[in-house]
Amino acid sequence: MTLSITFDSTTNYFHLTNQSISYIIELLDNRYLIHRYWGKSVRNYSGANRLPSYKKTFASFQSLEQDNQSFEFLPQECPLSFMGDYKEAGLKLRLADQSEMLRPIFHSYNIFNGVPNLPDLPHARATIDEAKTLVLTLIDSTSRVQLDLFYSIFKDNNTIIRSSKLTNLSSDEFEIQHFASATIDTLYQGQQLTSFYGSHQKEFQLQHTSITHGQFRIGSSRGASGPQYPPFIAISDLAHECYGEVRALTLIYSGNHTELIERDQYDQLRLQIGLNPEMFSWKLGPKECFSTPQAVLVYSDAGFNGMSHQFHHFTRHHLLPSQFKNEIAPILINSWEMTYFDVNEEQMLQVIEQAHQLGFEAVVLDDGWFSGRNSSKTSLGDWHVDPIKFPNDLTPLVNSCQQKGMKFGIWFEPEMISAQSQLCKEKPEWIVKSPYFPAYYGRNQYVLDLTQKEVQDWLIQTLSTFIETYHVDYIKWDMNRHLVENESQLAHFLPKEFSHRYMLGLYRVLNYLTQQFPNLLFENCSSGGGRLDFGMLYYFPQTWLSDNTDGLDRQAIQYGASYLFHPYQLTGHVSAVPNHQTNRTTPLQTRMDLADSTNMGYELNILKTSLEDNHVIAHHINRYKSLRQLIQTSRFYRLLSPFDHNATAWLFESEDKENYYLVAFRNTYSVSQTGYLLRIPYLDDNAYYITSNGESYTGSDLKNAGLFISFEKGDYQSYTLYLKKKRENH
Repeated sequence: MTLSITFDSTTNYFHLTNQSISYIIELLDNRYLIHRYWGKSVRNYSGANRLPSYKKTFASFQSLEQDNQSFEFLPQECPLSFMGDYKEAGLKLRLADQSEMLRPIFHSYNIFNGVPNLPDLPHARATIDEAKTLVLTLIDSTSRVQLDLFYSIFKDNNTIIRSSKLTNLSSDEFEIQHFASATIDTLYQGQQLTSFYGSHQKEFQLQHTSITHGQFRIGSSRGASGPQYPPFIAISDLAHECYGEVRALTLIYSGNHTELIERDQYDQLRLQIGLNPEMFSWKLGPKECFSTPQAVLVYSDAGFNGMSHQFHHFTRHHLLPSQFKNEIAPILINSWEMTYFDVNEEQMLQVIEQAHQLGFEAVVLDDGWFSGRNSSKTSLGDWHVDPIKFPNDLTPLVNSCQQKGMKFGIWFEPEMISAQSQLCKEKPEWIVKSPYFPAYYGRNQYVLDLTQKEVQDWLIQTLSTFIETYHVDYIKWDMNRHLVENESQLAHFLPKEFSHRYMLGLYRVLNYLTQQFPNLLFENCSSGGGRLDFGMLYYFPQTWLSDNTDGLDRQAIQYGASYLFHPYQLTGHVSAVPNHQTNRTTPLQTRMDLADSTNMGYELNILKTSLEDNHVIAHHINRYKSLRQLIQTSRFYRLLSPFDHNATAWLFESEDKENYYLVAFRNTYSVSQTGYLLRIPYLDDNAYYITSNGESYTGSDLKNAGLFISFEKGDYQSYTLYLKKKRENH
């Protein structure tokens, strides 16, 4: 696919294209950057889609000779306040003289191969052959401020990466009050808005709404991306999973964020994504720079499935640590729901032995292993093995796993500190709190102040020593509360700088550890999906999607999360019933089929399972091993939404389009509805497909007439079908 970024000096158009998509910017009057197009690739753009300018009462303009050229009607790449555009600005400053006026105009541009490297932030990865980047530089000669806008486009993906950098060229300090990563201006033409809402144990709930006049804004002020409103927003033209145009934005960032869509009185739309201005400010000293997190812009003309394919491809090839791009994750058993805090050496050695017999590939020792940790109220920060529970240290467990050819993993919550801990007694100034008021608890714990380099260094040293001592293969990195006070006891910066400085501190720690121990598998967790975003995916190749493992609730959670994340980037476990979160009982096969649709593991008590259950579990593990490569490398399609039906269905397609794995669920049983008719629109019309049941169908038959799926009687039933494409004529 041809990749190019060009500037036509006769038309003043910048055109980014990979022959699949185009992104076009006009340099107006050699001063201003105007957004002209983002969508399916166009040739020889002529500006035919430009809106005519009108002279309107209340519209402002700069020149009497051009009284119909107002910023109120010009679609801008970085809109500013006090220039006649009354919609949300993309940048707001307070200068040294308290002025908030800014007038940057175009200065120069640069085009280079590859993508920008942001040393302090997670960012897109690409070789010089895989991407090109356009840098547009604007300068305000009065305030001595330089603004650089970055646009990267990829050879193999319908993704544009946008970010911005501000440089203080003056001799005075000024304050950044708002700095968006990307703003997109377009017209309202009946598009629908798609976003997520959620909570702990109910993450990634989809909502599709109409776009009304005024502002719609979501985001997080919790110090984390959050399960309430994860960073994502999309507009679509009557799109479905399988068809229609979708334009979607997300953020490579894990802290406070905001997503905005604004429809004005003239039916103009503004989309914006970036740091949450309500919880952000930044003092920028002379010659200093500030870069925004990168925004990921995806265009699809193949509906929401097409959008997801672009996100999935981007994350696998341009975001994940390269060593994990094709790495198979071990099938693990986790101790948490088996034992909770009541763990010990004898018990875990039995678990390791039983896990080996059943075919597991890793055992993970969850919370409760460190000194005095018998409840959620103590010991966070005291990362020393409990000598009562483990009198021989962890060495017998690690050795037992290694002797059996298994991996050993362990749980940490490194960013937190308990009031009842030795660390808290020794370093009370390390707690995130106001110097003037008592700290608030969250889940019986405080947050470590990662804005302090001393705390970052301590965390790096503590974890590095542990990893080097025990040679663990896997760390589950948890984070079970959000920020409240947003202040440091030792601060020398603005309070609103705290949350972003916290994320920069966390990223420094993660960057060091993942580079120092590149083959150590880290799993991201924040009470499940409390901090599931592209920023964490840059460091951790997989995330514990939700603490809720219920066979019903998980369908919607996994369905929604797949909009952004490939299912293999999400971990799902088979757990006990009645479910520990909902008290609901669902069939074991349903729980297995749901976990198989992710990076699969277990969490039930294998020391108490019957011989019959053990046989089923061992068979399931072997079956998943045969499916695992297909799941990991698949193109994933959503077919039936649990948000709209009493059923869910999705499809995994192999890279060579030769093998398919269909998974479906029917929830509440009805005597009048024994099954569902399911069309599979992604097959080859002219090919035959042989099922795991020995039946043969044409692609056109399954695409158009469909496949009727019959479920067993009873609630929460599942159905799976393996399809293999037959090459020769039938």
